[in-house]
Amino acid sequence: MRCPSGRIARFAGDRAAAISYTFDDNLRDQYTLAVPMLNEMGFKGTFFVIPSKTAETPEEGEQKQKEPEVRKKWGGISWPELKEIAAQGHEIGSHTWSHPNLQKLPPEEVDAQLSKAYDAIQSRLGKPPLTVAFPFNASTPEVQAAALKHHAAYRPHQLGTGEKSTVESLNKWADRLVTERKWGILMAHAIVDGYAALSDPEILRAHLKYVKSREPDIWVDTFANVARYERERDEAKLTLSGKPGDVICVLSSTLDPKLYDVPLTIIIDAAGVSSASARRGSQELPVRVEQGSIYVEASPGEQPITITWK
Repeated sequence: MRCPSGRIARFAGDRAAAISYTFDDNLRDQYTLAVPMLNEMGFKGTFFVIPSKTAETPEEGEQKQKEPEVRKKWGGISWPELKEIAAQGHEIGSHTWSHPNLQKLPPEEVDAQLSKAYDAIQSRLGKPPLTVAFPFNASTPEVQAAALKHHAAYRPHQLGTGEKSTVESLNKWADRLVTERKWGILMAHAIVDGYAALSDPEILRAHLKYVKSREPDIWVDTFANVARYERERDEAKLTLSGKPGDVICVLSSTLDPKLYDVPLTIIIDAAGVSSASARRGSQELPVRVEQGSIYVEASPGEQPITITWK
C-alpha cells in the first residue's frame, strides 16, 4: 500500500487568506477603542511603538491624547498598558526609538534606532520585539538588512486606513485577499482622534465583525505570527513514510526553533477517514478531520510525528 501524500498549508488551518491588523505610534485610542474591539472578536493585533515617546503612566498617556499637535500624541499607550495588552496575546513591535526617516540616516544611526528600541521594549515588557515597522514606511535594502539583525521580520507592505476608509472598502479588501489567496496587512494610526483617524470608529468594529464571519476563509493573527509561519512554511521540509492509517511524518527545518515555533498546518490525504490522532513523543498534537483530509498542527522539529487514523 502506498504512503499517503501530504503538504504544508499556505496559511494556518488551510485558510485561503491571512490578515494582520497593525497599529502605529501607540496612540491612546488604539488602547481604549481598538484593543477592546479586537478582544471582542478574539483577534490579536500588532502595536508598533516608539519607546522614546511612550508614556510612563496611564495618566501621562491620557494627557498625550489631549495634545492638539499630532506628533505629541505619540506614545499615548503607557508602558503598564502595553504590558497588559501583551499579556492578552497582542504583539508589541518596534517602530524605532524615535521615529526618524531611516533612509536619511547613516548606518550607525539606523542601527542605534533599531537596537535602542529593541532593548527598551525587552527591558520594559520582559520580552523583545520580534518585528519592526519603518517610520513613514521608508527603507532601503541596507535598512532592511539592518532590521533583520534585530528582528524576525519587517512590515513589507500595508493598506493604510484613514477618513476615506469605509466598511465596504475594508470588506472588499478582505474579500480580494481570499480570492487572490494573499496575506493582507492593515496599518492604522488614530481610531478617532489624530493622524489618519477614521471618520467613525464603528467602521473598524463593523469590519472586524465581517472578517470574523469569514473565519473559515481568513486567518487573523499578529504580524509576527503570520510572518514566521510564512518563513517556516517556505523553509520546512515535509517527509512521510508508512501506509494509510499509520504514517510517520518528519517536519524539519534549519531555522532556530526557539524563534520559529509557530505551528504549521500539515494536511494528509486520507480518503474515508473518520477519526485521527497525532503524537510527537509524549505530546498529543491538535488534529481535525474534514472531507477526506487530516489536518495536524505542529512546529518544525527533529522529532517525528506519528499520525494514525481509521
